[in-house]
Amino acid sequence: MDELQTQTWIEPLNPREVEILSLISEGLSNREISQKLLLSLETIKWYNKQIYSKLGVSSRTQAVNTARKNGLLKSSSASVIEEALPSKSNLPAQLTSFIGRTSELAEIKMLLRSSRLVTLTGAGGTGKTRLAMQVASELSGAYRDGVWLIELASTSDPDLVVNALTQALKLTPIREASLVEVLERFLKGKHLLLLMDNFEHLLMAAPLVGRLLAAAPQVTVLVTSREILHLYGEQEYTVQPLKPPDMLSKESLGQLLANEAVNLFLQRARAIQPRLELDERQLRAVAQICVRLDGLPLAIELAASQVKIYRPSVLAKRLEDNLGSLPIGPRDLPERQRTLHATIEWSEHLLQPEERVLFVRLAVFKGAATLEAIERVCSQGLTKNMIDLLTALVDKNLLMVREGWDGEVRFMMLETIHEYARELLSAEVYADELNKLHAAYYTGLAEEAGKEFRGTRQVYWSKYLRSEQDNLRGALAWSLGGQEIEYGLRLVIALNEYWYYNGLAAEGMRWTNIALTQAAGAPLILQAGVFCTAGNLTYSLNYLKEGKEFLQRSLELYRELGDEQGAAVSSIMLSITGVDMPEEIPQSIRLAQESLVAFRRLGNKADTARALNILGELYRVGGDYEAAAGCYEACLELVKETGELQREGIQYCNLGLVATHHGQYQQAKSLIRQAIIISQEIDNIYLLSTSIASMVGATTGLGQPKKAARLLGADEAIAESLGIK
Repeated sequence: MDELQTQTWIEPLNPREVEILSLISEGLSNREISQKLLLSLETIKWYNKQIYSKLGVSSRTQAVNTARKNGLLKSSSASVIEEALPSKSNLPAQLTSFIGRTSELAEIKMLLRSSRLVTLTGAGGTGKTRLAMQVASELSGAYRDGVWLIELASTSDPDLVVNALTQALKLTPIREASLVEVLERFLKGKHLLLLMDNFEHLLMAAPLVGRLLAAAPQVTVLVTSREILHLYGEQEYTVQPLKPPDMLSKESLGQLLANEAVNLFLQRARAIQPRLELDERQLRAVAQICVRLDGLPLAIELAASQVKIYRPSVLAKRLEDNLGSLPIGPRDLPERQRTLHATIEWSEHLLQPEERVLFVRLAVFKGAATLEAIERVCSQGLTKNMIDLLTALVDKNLLMVREGWDGEVRFMMLETIHEYARELLSAEVYADELNKLHAAYYTGLAEEAGKEFRGTRQVYWSKYLRSEQDNLRGALAWSLGGQEIEYGLRLVIALNEYWYYNGLAAEGMRWTNIALTQAAGAPLILQAGVFCTAGNLTYSLNYLKEGKEFLQRSLELYRELGDEQGAAVSSIMLSITGVDMPEEIPQSIRLAQESLVAFRRLGNKADTARALNILGELYRVGGDYEAAAGCYEACLELVKETGELQREGIQYCNLGLVATHHGQYQQAKSLIRQAIIISQEIDNIYLLSTSIASMVGATTGLGQPKKAARLLGADEAIAESLGIK
């Protein structure tokens, strides 16, 4: 029986947990750790709870002592440094170990060597995503340009798959090229693997995958889907559940321990109950559970989460009784998927009342949600601590936790579980009210971002709104679908510059067009804002005539309302169209000057800087370089005060172009070099491309043709990645 006794088992800590535990060992308080790591206090408390759970302790002192005893703090610095090293991949760190599937891993790798499109199919819960992630992780060194994950579970529209691709690959398209063209040009010479996860509800977008494969001969695509894509050259690989033990043949204890399904149960159970010990009876009960659940990995993980409450023998009996009495899911589902549906239902029935309420409410989110969002949207009427409730759902495998780009924890459901939770939410009388709270929260978030978007926090808000894009889309779809339309209109107005500056004008215009059809009876202030967004985005998409018409309508409405700020914004946007219409430059200059006067009178420094920038461009295109330089210099002085780094970099470029025009090549080179430094500081590849292109003239003027040629080559490579070549 000794082979069954479990040694003290500690679930591995992830790099962030090691980092926080190291700071705890140095005596820092939660608040001090929060300030040092630039994370919220609630996030630090969440990580502390996870550390205590994994180490099987209940205090900071015990955690530090246990960690030192087990050597967990010795290499903490190295772990954190290694985690921070740059990588040609965006694969998320997996918080659980990968169990078994040795033959499947080898077979899929072999298929990827001979086929450029491999689709892993299978029912929900068979582990397609986890298997694909493991394959991609093990192949990360085999592709020169890396391995890139495109998560599609929360993408509801096939037309948005192209957006998901460009964002995952960190591309910044501009108006001269469509998003598909951007992807084709970027991928053309790349050697990389794209992992497109959860494609089954987006099959109308399958031709896009074929088009990209045709344009990029060294790109390979690995897809997970419940159905194949039906594309030429596609290789299907059906992911089967883990093979459960053969209970009829009375397998030996060693054979049971070696079984992958049993092993998965034990690993996940020990993550919940580190000191779990099993005798022969309990191990055979685990085997019985795996057989009862058809070897489905997700179902096994859900069941394993209950070991804190039930011994495996009791759990097996409860599963046998309860799954037999539960409806086994919709009859048109495959048998194994009906088993999974029943397992999720069984897990949901075991939740405490407030845990169940939160589980159902969390279905309102699309993709991941922050602690703050969950508390603001879902906490009404709940008496228990939110972190405790979330921890319970994570422990029961009904919720996953991920660390976001900013270090804050975010919570999400596997799509199979999310589908189930959505069914429950749709039956609740409070569903509309919850959707309203969700829309209100994300509208407020977008409006806060909009107010700060042209200041020191522009880069922060760009990243933050990208991470919340699925929820923003969900709020837009619900509100513009006829529910609380005002939230949708406010979102369209607030997201104007985010869409514009992040290469999302086409998607933004799709939402704006819907808003335009809904805006007729809305307050005039909202109508004016929607027309302003429409004008800005259509102009950026190179529809100059339509853009001017929308902006003119916006200007008229703001003037009718007596809104000087709104009128000045519409006016300055209207004036920039003159850059593309030389015959209208005099009129555009007058509009820009009027806006500049208004912004100065209103004390709006960010918009004053924008007006100076645009006025300078109009003067330069019109040939008045002296007036242009004066505007650029005044703008530069102002943005140094407001902290709008991107516009600061643009002014250095603009002043460099003026200096080049006057033959002051060394000065031009020095100015443009400042723009390059800023582009690298804010990781803005479009500003970098503009800067390098601007440097070519100055370098040529200094008599350095070879260096100028190299700059042209560098700019060409960047332009290709931006889709402007």
